[in-house]
Amino acid sequence: MTFVQYLRILRRQWFVVLLLTLLATCGAAAYTRRQAPVFESSTQLFVSAGGTQTDISELQTGSTFTQQRVKSYADVVTSPSVAEAVITSLGLTDTPQELASRITVTNPLDTVLLDISVRDGDPARAAAIANAVAREFPKFVALLETPAGRVASPVKVSVTQEAAVPAAPVSPRLPLNLALGLLVGLGLGVGAAVLRDQLNTTVGGAGDLEAMSGAVPLGVVPFDSDTRTSPLVTADHFGPRAEAFRTLRTNLQFADVDNPPRLIVMTSALPSEGKTTTACNLALTLALSGARVVLVDGDLRKPAVGTLLGLDSGAGLTNVLAGQHALEDVVLGVQRDTLAVLPSGPTPPNPSELLGSQHMASLLRTLAERYDVVVIDAPPLLPVTDAAVLSALADGALLVVRHGKTRRDEAERALKALAAVNAKLLGTVLNCAPKARRRNGSGGYGYGYGGYGERPAETTSPVVPEPAVRTARAGVRPRAVAPGGELTPPAPAPAPAPESADSADDAAAPAARPATAVAGAADGSLARMLGSPPPSSVLPAPSPAPADDLPWSQVVPDPGAQARSGLRRRVISRARG
Repeated sequence: MTFVQYLRILRRQWFVVLLLTLLATCGAAAYTRRQAPVFESSTQLFVSAGGTQTDISELQTGSTFTQQRVKSYADVVTSPSVAEAVITSLGLTDTPQELASRITVTNPLDTVLLDISVRDGDPARAAAIANAVAREFPKFVALLETPAGRVASPVKVSVTQEAAVPAAPVSPRLPLNLALGLLVGLGLGVGAAVLRDQLNTTVGGAGDLEAMSGAVPLGVVPFDSDTRTSPLVTADHFGPRAEAFRTLRTNLQFADVDNPPRLIVMTSALPSEGKTTTACNLALTLALSGARVVLVDGDLRKPAVGTLLGLDSGAGLTNVLAGQHALEDVVLGVQRDTLAVLPSGPTPPNPSELLGSQHMASLLRTLAERYDVVVIDAPPLLPVTDAAVLSALADGALLVVRHGKTRRDEAERALKALAAVNAKLLGTVLNCAPKARRRNGSGGYGYGYGGYGERPAETTSPVVPEPAVRTARAGVRPRAVAPGGELTPPAPAPAPAPESADSADDAAAPAARPATAVAGAADGSLARMLGSPPPSSVLPAPSPAPADDLPWSQVVPDPGAQARSGLRRRVISRARG
């Protein structure tokens, strides 16, 4: 595992690292507060040879003697004899062993010095014990080093520094303990993060899907907390989810350039992975691009398209397959007839057999002849075989995988289920993916149009309000939108007489140009979006619809032509005057 992979793991598992680091640091702080303060007081002794040495050789011999002796004296300081003498002199209640455990003696290298340190919970008592040791130890050395028959000892021990009462404790050390706790917690957090990532078998990103399917995902839909209340992308055309589905639409167009897919099955490995929402949003995105799209609810066990789009699923696919209704009678229109929807209909007792019948294959061929793209919402692949049956009849399937929920083995089994029926995998869609950082291209464009996928910023310049009545065709009073949202029937009105032929042509131009543009957009298909027109035998070119038959949202006036027409009328009036 490389260093970059470790960094990615830490970024995914940052909460685990932070949690364990905080717990370890707080534990170190709590441990420090529970510890009793310990004070330390130190004294220093100097060991020298006794008597008067005037000869250099005698001084050298005495120095060598004391250096050899002082190494042994370091162990003698903590002996029971010295400890008992200190206890007796201070009236302590400790045993010699307990007192000796709190005394530390060191001998600096190549010196005849003895550094004695005493630790105790009382700073005054620590200083008193250290000074008592400095008094009692020279007496004990004199007793040891005085030979028989002599009065003076050849070794002299002097106090060079008396012990003072310490002002601050030496233990516990809060900064050190906190630093140790921080390091220990950070190490535990990193280890736990790596272990948790290795034990995590869910799909964690586009790289996992690429490793399983052999191709990058066609779409990566980011997670949005508003999806439960507003699942459709039409609620926010400028949001990141809408942009993700536009990217999916574009990638799907180039999934197979020679044979653009027209019958697309949308499925997943298990339920609750977002296949129905993805199917609805993909169908709406394709329809908004100008293609004629029909969305088929092929999940005859738990249909959800009708509930998501607010449609009645009482009559639909099962009724057409059973011969009870004609296809034209059950196909419904949504989003002002932008998208056609074929609901599921009543739940049959044998969904798999019904979806794999010849009637279903014939129905799909009929839908492919009438529409540019057919999107089928199929059941999950692993619980039932309905999706595999539909995928074999369609041009290909899109597999929806939910980030952090779908396990890798489940996705692999779903891919094998498609391969078992020789169904073509068009690609995968990663749903509910974490939002990418702004530096990856989702930041501001830099020309004042806002960020990609963001709503353009409002300007403070005055906006000329549009007229309440929009011109659809010269000489006919256009339809107006009622306060409740319904279209009021148009009332005939005499057309105003133009002042000249030029002004009459200009008055008709605003309606003629939008009608032609909309009629051209209505003929768009997935193949034409790739740059090649559809075969005439499959998709006959429809005649342009008149402006009155177009959806009201598609009849848009040309403000520039209206301005030019008004200017010409003013020039003509001045010339006549």
